[in-house]
Order: sequence, then structure tokens, then C-alpha cells
Amino acid sequence: MMRKLLLSIMLSVCAAGTLLAQDEQEKTYKPTLTPFTGTDYVRLVMDANLKKNNATFNVIIKAVADGKTLYQAKVAPAEVDNAGVKQLTFTVKNLKPVLWEPNNPYLYQFTLQQIVGGKVVSAISERGGFRFFERRGGNLYLNGKPIFLRGIAINPPGRGIPTKVERSREFALAYVKFMKSINVNIIRVQDVETWYDVCDELGMMVFGGNYDGKVAKGAKVDKQEQVGDEGDGGFPKDHDVGLAWYEHEKLGLIAHHPSLMVYAMTNETPFTGKRFEEWNAFLTYAYNNLKKWDETRVYIANAGYGYGLTGDICDLHRYWGWYYSSPFTFLNIRSNANIIPFPKTGQPITFTECVGNYTGPDGRYNQTPAHKNPSSQLAWTGHEKQDMQAQLADVHQSFTFRQATETFRQMRSLNPDLSGLFPFTILFYNWDTIQKFEDMKPKPVTEQTKLSYQPVLLSWECWTSNVFAGSTINPIAHVINDDNGFADLKNVKIVYQLLDRAKMAVYSDSLQVNDIPYYATQQNKLSITVPANLSTGDYTLFGKVFADGKEVSKNFFNLFIAAKTFTQAIPQINASVLVYDGNGATKQALNQLNVPFKEIASIAAVPANSILIIGENAADKNLAANAATVKDFMKKGGRVIALRQDSVHRKDLNAILDFRLTNTAADIDNPAYPLPATPPRNGFYLNAERPEHPIFSGIKRENLKVWSDYTNWNPTKSGFPMIYPVTDGFQLENWDGIASTAVLANYSSGLQSIALAEQFVGNGSIIISGLDLAARAGVDPIASRLFLNMLSYASANDHSVHQLITAPIIWGEYETERGILNDNSSGFISNSTPRITPAYAKGGIVVTKEGYQLAGGNRGLFNTRPGLQYVTNGRRPWGTFVQTFGGQPRTPKGNEGTAKFWCRIPEGQNNMTSLVWNPSAEPLTMKIKINEQQENTYTIAAGMRMLLDTKVDATTVGVNYTGDRRLVVLETSFSKK
Repeated sequence: MMRKLLLSIMLSVCAAGTLLAQDEQEKTYKPTLTPFTGTDYVRLVMDANLKKNNATFNVIIKAVADGKTLYQAKVAPAEVDNAGVKQLTFTVKNLKPVLWEPNNPYLYQFTLQQIVGGKVVSAISERGGFRFFERRGGNLYLNGKPIFLRGIAINPPGRGIPTKVERSREFALAYVKFMKSINVNIIRVQDVETWYDVCDELGMMVFGGNYDGKVAKGAKVDKQEQVGDEGDGGFPKDHDVGLAWYEHEKLGLIAHHPSLMVYAMTNETPFTGKRFEEWNAFLTYAYNNLKKWDETRVYIANAGYGYGLTGDICDLHRYWGWYYSSPFTFLNIRSNANIIPFPKTGQPITFTECVGNYTGPDGRYNQTPAHKNPSSQLAWTGHEKQDMQAQLADVHQSFTFRQATETFRQMRSLNPDLSGLFPFTILFYNWDTIQKFEDMKPKPVTEQTKLSYQPVLLSWECWTSNVFAGSTINPIAHVINDDNGFADLKNVKIVYQLLDRAKMAVYSDSLQVNDIPYYATQQNKLSITVPANLSTGDYTLFGKVFADGKEVSKNFFNLFIAAKTFTQAIPQINASVLVYDGNGATKQALNQLNVPFKEIASIAAVPANSILIIGENAADKNLAANAATVKDFMKKGGRVIALRQDSVHRKDLNAILDFRLTNTAADIDNPAYPLPATPPRNGFYLNAERPEHPIFSGIKRENLKVWSDYTNWNPTKSGFPMIYPVTDGFQLENWDGIASTAVLANYSSGLQSIALAEQFVGNGSIIISGLDLAARAGVDPIASRLFLNMLSYASANDHSVHQLITAPIIWGEYETERGILNDNSSGFISNSTPRITPAYAKGGIVVTKEGYQLAGGNRGLFNTRPGLQYVTNGRRPWGTFVQTFGGQPRTPKGNEGTAKFWCRIPEGQNNMTSLVWNPSAEPLTMKIKINEQQENTYTIAAGMRMLLDTKVDATTVGVNYTGDRRLVVLETSFSKK
């Protein structure tokens, strides 16, 4: 808002503020009068050097809306020293203003007149509003009422939108109005006056301040001690210098805005070690003084990492469900002991960064090189075909948003300290290419935001997402009352239905519940018997909440419901089933599924034409002692199914394998930060490498995400619901074993862990499962069907270790790769190339020595350049690798990497053609070896693409590419020459 000079009389005139030049495109507004307001008082502050000789002062407070005067009188100043600057303060108490609130952002004009000799000689003015934001115990209060922060962290300005557009009042108005329309009540923005003015006017609360890892000019940091120190930019050794910077150069520039509720003092500075102790001492000193300077707001001292050791809020950054852990890991927040490494109660808890899952302008995961994004893409959208990637990415972004935000609000019934969150995720497709707000194009996650951030929220808690028709489910309908008008809910009724794919109700009911006071939550356990005559398919549990007859909330939960025929329509099991099962769980499952079997207590001999099932956690020393018998059975064509074995029992299972397995005890829901880089033993979102495989008959990708709990878990119990399909995933100890192992399904960051595989031994094989199947037999239709499919497949004759390739492989186009490689085990790393738009054309594409192709040579700032998309574009020989905690591949030694894969090709084909690209500025060498043939060496000129022909001598092909890591294999095809 352009501020007007109210008075111009006599000797001088002071405007409301001055504009300080920061650069050629940006001007920073510096107020000369700062109002600090409570609900019934104001303290006006100005620099003492503006005082005229012998002046007295009048304070005038008028409503902006209608010009009515709230207060006008002489006020004597008090002289103060604020961080080395002499200032005058003018305090007016016992006022009765209309308060600034999000649903009624009432504004006043504060004017300070200087009077000399009975005449007004100057006047300065500033706009503001009366409100008070504070911490009371474990909650945040606005004007004496508790409030939950429904925030968004990634917003303009400073995100690549053309400066003229993003700093215009028209754009800011449209953007903030949209955020209000999707029920966001607080946003994080940079210190741009236009944006703060708009938030003041529209009632959008703001989280602002110093979102950086340094204070003032910082200080040199000798070395990083551990993960978490990456952003350590330092602080002045003289703490008063840092304090002065906060008050007069950073926070002081925005303190006049009533919309500003939360100050950030720093972001993600060290949380352990010597540097933490030094930072904490400085931040504690600064906070104690800043709280005296501005007591009307709350402070986060170290956003993300500080645990509230100083400041008002215990703030965390946790990206559960992005590059580590799971969206269900948010269930840990029900107890502070789970998420804070020392005892803590009675302090508000916020997550000012979470969710993540960065997608680009085309909707697919942004394949930012040397970053968390590529490995997280594999975890959530896997090797699905490229034309499905954007849809799946949108679905997971929305799902993670839902789990984070609604779990935060549900769990307030168990942990009342939960006070708000700010998903750090990208809500719009377009940024640097827009000319107006409407060009941004909101992503589907904005619809999820609108639902999950409803002030009054109906939220479903249901741990049985896959059920049989005729069964009974017991979802909990949570109703959370964060009404924008701070009102209680009276005469509350919940109406709920089961809807089929045509949105027709197949079941309906309602429940009258107790009144719900403002800021309270209510849990209502329902009992729904699913009609027995439903067909197999996707259904929706849909509900609405009414208060005094008016709809105040609605929400849904997706279910998969299967008819009994779903598990009956499988191919016949054409072999006798032998079960080696010490604990009996697998036998019970087979009985539940009506599968005839014979139990065996020892494995001295295994009859031909039979399937041997090693039950869940049944591998033991007896099995290991008879390993030769089992191996001989497989070599002669026998089939073995090894159900899940934990790390203790897997040792005995390894005795019957040619290529041993390893697994860890790491739990996907471990809330510690940072986590070990090892992949978790448990997981979900299975990626079927061979979706056409008989084991997945009748099962879609969506069915492999989450399965039904069988423990009747609820959040008052310890642990987690048993909803993950995988409880005991594994890896190969020696990745050379992939030549004899068909990976059927994998999971986790970078798809590092295997959920289901078939290892071939002679003419037979062993199907190895890490899936939690037995307890779900007859309960979860997907788990039941998969178990039966596995038995049927084991009795069939068509088993192949390698995929048949009949069309060109376009590397990075997953559907053409047909599951023939795992990224880390093959050493064939996905190559990413930036799509350069005019905004990012400067500097072109820089290729690093590791082969990363970076726009302008800069990988960083990806979240400030959301319009810059990196796409998969071939693969590079890298070498087998392990990931860091963040998902980045560790670079092997040397400049040369090796990649390998195996496949089958049709009879008669005798040539392999590889299209190889050298994006570097120097010639590079590629070596290609097929099976045991002589290695061929080729030189690719700088900047060129070259077709390389290599002879093939068999229908089973093992290919090795060895070359500089900058080389990109774009395509591989087989033909007859």
C-alpha cells in the first residue's frame, strides 16, 4: 500500500517510512514509526533523532475503514535504548479497538504529531492493527483465543516469477485471496512490503523474519561437525551486533505489520556439538532481549532444528514421506517423547517444513541431479511408465499433505501441544513463465489443501483400506473445531455413505454427536457392515458434518472392496503343497484360503512335482542342515516359496541360496533425525518391476501401496498399525547375483530394497518374499490374492529370470526398460537434463566431472526455482552405489563407471546398437562388453551423439558399459544384421 504523507506543515515533514535500495529491482520499506500493539494498547516507537527541539507530541488513532477516531491526545515519550539506538516510545493504554483477526482484518492509522509553540511542525504515520499473538503453555493464542496454524511455506516472492509480476499489488492480492480460498490462514513470505500490506488487508497471518543459517554478515565456520551443519553461516561474535541487526535491519523492517505473528530468528543451524552450544548461547541472548523489544509476537529461534530450547516454539522440519520414512511416520507426533530427544511438555510444537515431494511444471517429480528428488521419485512412483508419472506424483503429494496435516489435527486429542504446520511443497505448476496469477495453474494438492485445512475438519481414521464385501469396518470420524469465527459447534450431526465408482450410495447412515467447543476435537467410532453383494472395485467412504443444520465440513476415505470371487478367480494350483512351518501362522493362512497342503517336520527329502513352502520365520537350523537336499530339489526343476524371514531367520534361509540375502532392522517409522542411510526392512508403495507377471494378476499398482491392519490398532496403543505390505525386505549381499535373480517388486528410496524376487537354481527356483501375508489371509483381499497367485505361479512351467526385449530401450523411459535393472545394483544411474526456459538460459548447461548436467552450473536453490524442471534423459555408467541419508548416490572412486544389465532377445538377433551422447567439451571413451565376448572400445567426440554397434552371440545377453561418468547412453536396441 502506498502510504500518504498526512501532514506537511511548518519546518519539516517526515513520511511514514523511507525506501532503502537493496538492488536495482527491489526497494525495502523502512518505517519511521513502528506500532507494537496488544488488544488494548499500543506502543509507538520512533528514532530519537527525529525529535524536534522543545517538541511535545499528539497521538491520533483512526480506523482506516471509516476514519472514526479511536484516540487523540497528548502523550509524553519515554526514552529507551534499543540495541544501541536511542528511541522514543509513546504508550497508550486502556483502548477498546476492533481487533485484527483473520476473519476481520480491521486496520487503524497511527499518527504521531510533533508540536512546537502550539503548532504541528511534523507528523509521521503508519498503518497497523490491534492484535496480540502469544504462547500460553503448549498452545498459541491470538487475541486470547487458541489458534491452529494452517500454513504453507513455499510462496512468492523470490521463487523465479518475473520481478515486475510478483511484486505487483495485483498479483499479491490474487495470490493471497486464492490461499484464503483454500483455507490457509498463515504463509511464509519474504520481506516485501507489498505482500505484507496485502496480508494485513486480507487477514492472512504471516511467518516472517530471518529464514537463513546466518545472522547479520555471519562469521567464518571452520568445519561442519555432522549432518545438519550444512546451512551454518555463523553469527557475530559480538552478540549485541546480532541483536542490533535483528531489531533495526531485519525484524524491525516488518514489525509494523499486524499480519506478522511469528518471527524466525534462524533456520536449520546446528543442533548438536560445539557449534550448537555456541549458537544456542547467542540465540538465547538475542531472544531474551527481542522479547522485551516486541512482546506481541512469538519467536522460533532455530527453525527446524532447535527443539525450542530457546524461543517460544518447539519447531521441527521433518520430511516424512518424501526422501525418507513414510507419511504414516507422522503418527509419532502423538507423543513428544517420540519426536523430541529430551523431556518436553507445555510448549507449542510446529512443523514449519514438511511434505516436500517437489514436482515440476509438467507434474512429474523434478529430477534434480545429486539431490533427494530422483531417489524419492523412485520410492513413490517407481518405474511406472512416463505418461503416468505426473498423475502418480500428484497423488502422492496430495496423500502426504493429507497425512501430515490431518494427522497433526487428529492427534491433538492425544498431544495438545500440536499447534500448526507449514508444508514446504510446491502448489503450482508454472512460475517463471507467468504474466499473471491465473497463469500459475494450481496442482491437485491445492484441492487437498482446501479439504485438510477446512476450519472445521471431518477427518477419517481407518486402518482397513482393503476389505471383503460382507465384512465390518470401524473407522473413526474425527471432528476438529477450528472455526474461523472461534465459535462452538451446536447440534452436530455426521452423515456418512459408501459410494461406488458411479458415486451412488450403497450404504448410508448418520450419527448425532455432542456439541464441540471451539478448539476441541471429537472422536466417533463407527461400525459399518459392508454390503455382501458388492462387486469388486474402488469405493469411497464419504461424510459430512452439520451444525445447527448447516454443512460445516466434508471429507472422504478410499476403500478397495472385493467380492468373495476375487480370491477364487485364480489359475489352478497344479502341484502338491508341502509346508515347513514351525510357528503355525502359514498353516493357518493356507487353511483360511482353502489351500490343501501337507505339513512336513523335516526336509530330508522333497518329492518332485511339489511346491515347498518355508513358512514365515520358519527357516531354522534344520533347514540349513538340509540345504543340499533343497538345492538338489530346485536344480531338478523344483519350486520353493520362502515367505518373509526376519534378520534372525534369514541367516538359515541363506544356506539354501546361491546368492545370499541381507536385511536390516531399520524401521521406516523411526522418528530420529537424521536416520541411518540403510534402507528400511519394512515399507509400502511396492513397485512391480514386472507388472504383467502372474503373481500380480488382478492386482493394480494402487493395490500395492497400503494393506489392511489386522491388529485392531488405534493411536492410544504403542507402535504402529500393521498396514505396510513389507515387513522383512532384503537385498543381495553380492549384486552380481542379479544375473540369476528376477526382482519382481521393490520399494523404498531409490528402490534399494527388494520385496519379492525369484532366484533361479538349475532348472528350478525359489520365490523369496518379504511380504506380510499370513496374518492377512482371508482379511485383506489383495494380500490374499497375491499369496494365491504366488502358489499358482509356482506350480506353472513358465518361469524366466530375464525379461524378453523386443523393442528399443529408451533409457529413462521406464516402460521400455521393462524392469531389467535396479538403479543402484546395475550402476546405471538415471541422467537428468534441465529444460531451459528463457528465465534460466543465462549460463547454459554445465556438465560436472561426475556427469551432472546443471542449469547455469548451479544445482542448489531448486526450491527457489520451481519452474526449472529436470527430466530423465538416458542413463550414465556410474558403478554400483549406496545412497546417503538424503538419497544422493555416493560417487565411487575415479572418473570411470560401469553399468550392467541382463535380458533376453529373440532368436536370430545378433547385433546391439547403442546411442551414446557425450555432452562434455572433450572426447570420451566408452567400452562395451557382451557376455564373454571381447570388449569393444569407442571414442565419442565432444558434444556428439554416436551409434555404436556390438555383436551379440546368444539370446541371453549380459551387457557391460564402462566409460567416463559424463557419457550418456540414450538408447539400446537389438536387431539382426
